[in-house]
Amino acid sequence: MIKLIISDIDGTLVPDGTDQINSEIFNVIETLYEKGIRFAAASGRQFISIKKLFEPVSDKIFYIPDGGSVVRTLDETIFEETIPQSIAKEVAKDILSIPECDMMICGMKGTYVMDQNSKMAKWLSDSYHFDVEELTDLDAEIDDEILKVSLYHESDAEGKAEDFFMDKWKDTLQLSCAGIMWIDCSHKNANKGIALKHLQEYLKITKEETMAFGDNINDLEMIENAGISYAIGNARDEIKAAADRIADTNVNDGVLKELKKLLEKNE
Repeated sequence: MIKLIISDIDGTLVPDGTDQINSEIFNVIETLYEKGIRFAAASGRQFISIKKLFEPVSDKIFYIPDGGSVVRTLDETIFEETIPQSIAKEVAKDILSIPECDMMICGMKGTYVMDQNSKMAKWLSDSYHFDVEELTDLDAEIDDEILKVSLYHESDAEGKAEDFFMDKWKDTLQLSCAGIMWIDCSHKNANKGIALKHLQEYLKITKEETMAFGDNINDLEMIENAGISYAIGNARDEIKAAADRIADTNVNDGVLKELKKLLEKNE
């Protein structure tokens, strides 16, 4: 019997970088909760962004933000992995040296950028609803715990990172493709799969009692740590190959359709 459902957000539940979620999902999560089935949202987004997206059920879900660097409820942190500021700043400087790329530093409290008026920063604020703060000096101490640094390019983050960036940092940090625009750089022990294991242990729920949904490379470990796994219809081929089943696309509410089927079986 399924007791835990974990789903990626961008590209899986919603189109990348939007807050356009089908509100019917909230009623489904409520019903799942009443039946003892817990729901976790796992994303490269920060906690505040996920909380705003799931506001109607914010007290009934688990949060796995920043690519698996944290597992938490509204009030309790279950797991977190941070990276040293010295490392984060060196990564940020390397990203900024790559033509056409921008970066964000994500902390427990907020998101830090070099220019609040940049295309990336405005998108983070307007679409993801991040709390964005501008850094005046990248070498200055940031009053926050750092969870990850992300490379941004509007159409080919993977291609831009391959020039030198991936080879330089692959042995130091967890490097994850989070869509065509993002490469996330976090602690070696931080990914959605590891985070899922911590949540399973916390809830005393097994892999076999877990269902997962994803679409991109940074969902792979999460898919592998679920008893039943779905790649949605618009997922990358690697995720479709790794998953047990294929759901409909995100724009056709693939996750929602499968959750409704699960509820029907549990009636």
